[in-house]
Amino acid sequence: MTLVLAVLAWALAVCFAEPPQDEKTAGKKSNSNANTICYVCHLDLQTEEIAAVHLEKAITCDKCHGPSTHHLHDEMLMTKPDLLFGRAEVDDMCGSCHQDHKDPQAVEVFRKKWLGRTRPNGRAITQESVCTDCHGTHNIIKQMGAKAQKEQPADWVAVFNGRNLAGWRPSGAASWTVKRSCIIAATGPNGQGGDLWTEALYQDYLLSLTFRAEWPIHAGIWLRAQDHDPGPRIEIFDNRKPLAFTGSVWVPEKGLALANLREDLFDKEGWNTISVKVQGYRIHVWLNGEEVGVVRISGPTKGKIGLHIEGRPASKTTQLCVREVLIQQLGKRQEN
Repeated sequence: MTLVLAVLAWALAVCFAEPPQDEKTAGKKSNSNANTICYVCHLDLQTEEIAAVHLEKAITCDKCHGPSTHHLHDEMLMTKPDLLFGRAEVDDMCGSCHQDHKDPQAVEVFRKKWLGRTRPNGRAITQESVCTDCHGTHNIIKQMGAKAQKEQPADWVAVFNGRNLAGWRPSGAASWTVKRSCIIAATGPNGQGGDLWTEALYQDYLLSLTFRAEWPIHAGIWLRAQDHDPGPRIEIFDNRKPLAFTGSVWVPEKGLALANLREDLFDKEGWNTISVKVQGYRIHVWLNGEEVGVVRISGPTKGKIGLHIEGRPASKTTQLCVREVLIQQLGKRQEN
């Protein structure tokens, strides 16, 4: 009897044992799911830049904030993580891994370049800025004081969900995919261009779009597109005849209605944010926090928002990466 039970136990152990995994496969599996329990409450960390980039390097939430067992089991959200870092501690904390960021000369050169300007994450750079003012947001918005929270628009809506193209429809031969929480636009097999349109229509609104491009490129943002009239487009390009740079406004069959003549406002190596206020026939444009200008354009008063990538010779591929599309619709109160 004892022998039978022993054999049965051995058989069950073999049947239910997990198949062997090599170290690389096991590591990837554990890393991809490592922050899952944190996502239950902090859903935005799945696409938030700092969290996503660190996770790829196997730097999970608990590596910086400790096991935080009591925080994880507190459904009332009153218990803080084991380790939190105040603003004055951020640079030292980041520098514990990023040794190259301890070079004061390199940091000062970067600060001077952006001093007084607004980063793609919406933060203005000052002499007191810390690492997280330049790189990502990392949930800081939710941790700001009451005064700062009041200054933030409460009704911004993400038009792009960071996971797929739900709510969007392509047209033309260009390729539109989602990779690493970004919309990737690329010219078609033979260099053809195309557009990606929102299904929803918008009338008066504020728009904020953050993107990065491979140069040379000609792309843009349609503002109020109708079937019979695509409306004006904010250009992403370098144009020499006539001279105009990214942030200019172009109208089909009419040409440039507003030309941005400042090449220094755009960062060809990094992320950029175009902000637009569309109200009535008035279009107000900013690039990386700097005002480009205001122009009045007749046309549709309501329509779709669209992303555009211009066709190029088949031998010259180009790509546009859009990581964030936010919109705040303007009602009568805002109009006044």
